[in-house]
Amino acid sequence: MNLSKYPLLKILPPYISGIFLSYFGNLSDEIVPFSLVAIVVLWLLMLLMLRLKRYKWQWIKTATMALAFTLAGVCTTTLHLSPRVPPRQRTAALENHEFIVRIVDFPVPRAHSDKVVVELLQTANGTPLNEKALLYVQRDTVGNAGTVAPLHYGDVLTISTTLSEFAAPANPDAFDMRRYMQRRRIFLTGYVSNSGWQFADNVCPNMLKAFSHALQQRLAARYATAGMTGRELDIVRAILLGDDDTLEPELRTAYASAGVSHILCVSGMHVGIIFMILNFLFKPMDLFPKTRIAKAFLLMLSIWLYACITGLSPSVTRSATMFSFVTIGGVLRRNTNIFHSLMASLFILLAIKPLLLFEVGFQLSYLAVFGIVLTQPRIAGLYTCKTKVGNYFWELHSVSVAAQIATFPISAHYFGTFPNYFMLSNLTVIALSFAVMVTGVGLLSLSFVPYISDGIAFLLTWEIRIMNGIVTFVEGLPGAVTRNIDLSGGQVLLLYVVIAMAYCAIYYRKHAYGWVALASLTLLAGTFALRRVAIERRMEMVAYNIRKVSALEFCYGDECFLFSDSIRDAESSYYTYSVQNHARKLHANWTFIPVDTPRYDAPFLIKRGPFIQFGDKCYYLLKRKEKVLPVECRPRIDMLLLQHNPTMLPEEVALALDFATVMADETNTPFYKERWRAYCEARGIPFAAR
Repeated sequence: MNLSKYPLLKILPPYISGIFLSYFGNLSDEIVPFSLVAIVVLWLLMLLMLRLKRYKWQWIKTATMALAFTLAGVCTTTLHLSPRVPPRQRTAALENHEFIVRIVDFPVPRAHSDKVVVELLQTANGTPLNEKALLYVQRDTVGNAGTVAPLHYGDVLTISTTLSEFAAPANPDAFDMRRYMQRRRIFLTGYVSNSGWQFADNVCPNMLKAFSHALQQRLAARYATAGMTGRELDIVRAILLGDDDTLEPELRTAYASAGVSHILCVSGMHVGIIFMILNFLFKPMDLFPKTRIAKAFLLMLSIWLYACITGLSPSVTRSATMFSFVTIGGVLRRNTNIFHSLMASLFILLAIKPLLLFEVGFQLSYLAVFGIVLTQPRIAGLYTCKTKVGNYFWELHSVSVAAQIATFPISAHYFGTFPNYFMLSNLTVIALSFAVMVTGVGLLSLSFVPYISDGIAFLLTWEIRIMNGIVTFVEGLPGAVTRNIDLSGGQVLLLYVVIAMAYCAIYYRKHAYGWVALASLTLLAGTFALRRVAIERRMEMVAYNIRKVSALEFCYGDECFLFSDSIRDAESSYYTYSVQNHARKLHANWTFIPVDTPRYDAPFLIKRGPFIQFGDKCYYLLKRKEKVLPVECRPRIDMLLLQHNPTMLPEEVALALDFATVMADETNTPFYKERWRAYCEARGIPFAAR
């Protein structure tokens, strides 16, 4: 690849490296001024190097520029990760219980509460605050007063709550909510009862965002007025308007299992279709230079208006930025390189919000487009159909394969699944989604015309029903999804090296790339072998932190046993949310056993009543009303596991059992945990509470 054609390749990788260095290095704010000084010095050095015309000094200029942009990535990321408030204000927020807040994002309905992001304006006693918090506001009925009034974007409220910082993940390999919210500069959370807040005012924080949401809701109402209801209306809202809050979980799962979940998320494909439709409608404006400029303006205005309607998601913003570059290049009569436009949009977005790099949707979106741009023409060139229809479907198939090649490693890393029939579903569903978008835009345009709008709505409804039927059929096929795939970050990187080197070996026809791909593949296989050795030597016990649920895991090698009072199989919601991610990392066969089972025998594990012998360790399960009689020769217990608030006093238990450590799981209330904590601390016995 000729780097002179892609100057952004000289600065984009160093800048991304700086983002990674700051994010995973947990660098302090003190590094920012030093980095800024270093950047200025490096730029002065580059200006000095411009006087040197000799080619042999070019590497110094390139290295200096790379270092400067690496430090730029470090600075921007560190500034975005650092809290905006000084420690004094953070302490005031944690110590107070009365606040004046403003809702700065649209409330998200939940089962019994509304999830809202608020800006803390000040405490009740007037101490100014400037920090965001995530609140869960109860919305049940309040006695005879009826239902609680709904919350709206921009509402100023007086609330009563106790704020706290986000806790670390409670279970191994669990989702890190604290890190996730930190990327959004939100560090505090709290719960507000339905009587713990009062409306004070409404001050819109962002007029553009409010206009976007209002327009989105108005357009959704037009679809409903045209006669669309149920799942069909939900699909239209998701595909065309980017509003997927009303989608049923079963429908989401079906689309994911068929490998077409990207259809439900407004992305570059949707923006591209809108761009194609508008470009066709405005084509007569290409006849004259002045109208050509007006066309470019109208195209960009329409694209960004659509981006606003769909909520300015990262994928849509990226696509709108890229198509803006393409449009400007067309006006300037320049043959715009889509690869360079893609890199330019990536750099601009990361310069504004560097932490977008760690959003899963952002990563998948860019990888898919890069994969399509780089590999789709090569895949499509492998075969040529004799008919236009056959060639169209082959092109569509090649796009799907290119996107899957580019996104499979990182998708498997995050979700642990792979849709085996993605080619079958993509051939039909993507074509239907194109028809849905065209018909949907037509319905919006003609919604005020009677009879015609009814006919278009009828057609749109059946297009969506056919699409849903295909997705449901593919999901129901045997072996539709490969589950429990586990790839570490290092393995994902190695897999991308293999893919990139294999692509270069085929495209440039150089054996050196092939050897690098083979070496990387060998190294990847070695990591799997090392992991297998580690699995055979593994021996662990985990008490999961699940509210009001007891769950104990004993794992030896590739066999895991889960003793629980509520989890009976892998379909349990408790297992899905609290255990599944760790289970995927363990690569083990799972056996689910009721915790009250009086007798169970397995290699390296024996259960007799409340006693569990695991390897050379002995555990005792002490439950609520269970009594342990004192004996002269107390059995030695390595760990005493407290469940469901045991009523026996610690002193009474100590007369019957000689325990070395104590653990209380989430089924115990704070009162019983504190009772045992005080007893253990007074006697120097290690105590842990889940």
